[in-house]
Amino acid sequence: MQFLQLLSEVQQAQILLDTCVFASTPARPEADSGTEYSGGAGRRILVGNPPPRPPFGCVTYKYYLSYFWANAEVTRNALGIKEGSVGEWVRCHNADLPYTIDLRSSIEYHRNVTANGGYRALVYSGDHDAVVPHLGTQAWIRSLGFPVAHHWRAWHLHGQSAGFTLTYSNNMTFATIKGGGHTAPEYEPERCFAMFSRWILDKQL
Repeated sequence: MQFLQLLSEVQQAQILLDTCVFASTPARPEADSGTEYSGGAGRRILVGNPPPRPPFGCVTYKYYLSYFWANAEVTRNALGIKEGSVGEWVRCHNADLPYTIDLRSSIEYHRNVTANGGYRALVYSGDHDAVVPHLGTQAWIRSLGFPVAHHWRAWHLHGQSAGFTLTYSNNMTFATIKGGGHTAPEYEPERCFAMFSRWILDKQL
């Protein structure tokens, strides 16, 4: 309990940033289909239950804006969404998801995908993520039981360390992103692009 209280004092998705409102809409009753208002220039926006508005400059402010962007008629038309086929769009909606089965563990699936010369895999973590910390990701990888092929080393961008990496014998590479948060490309896009570009071209990080 004390740990959770301490953790609440930081922005968990990127612990070096100021804490901000999450800016995700809570679930609404199924019967509530939302209301419309004019977004200017004859454009309509479906608004049912907008998320709380964080202060301008907070990392979550763009999440707030994405709600209005995704529910705008002009956006839906551009995406080819048929009118009436999709209700209010909500970011990180965690209620009423249409799952029919819940897998308690995906470890066996991941073992099979990369085993015996199978698919290559890249697993990465931002090193400032407290939602799914890189230590937890490493523990999950260890549970797969893959032998380490090449031990820890730094990988670089512009002559500076961009994170650390190690590789496993079953075609799996793990890398950390220096300064990265929970969704690492959101916080460190250049480093993530460099990492992915090298990996997809089968080059050394």
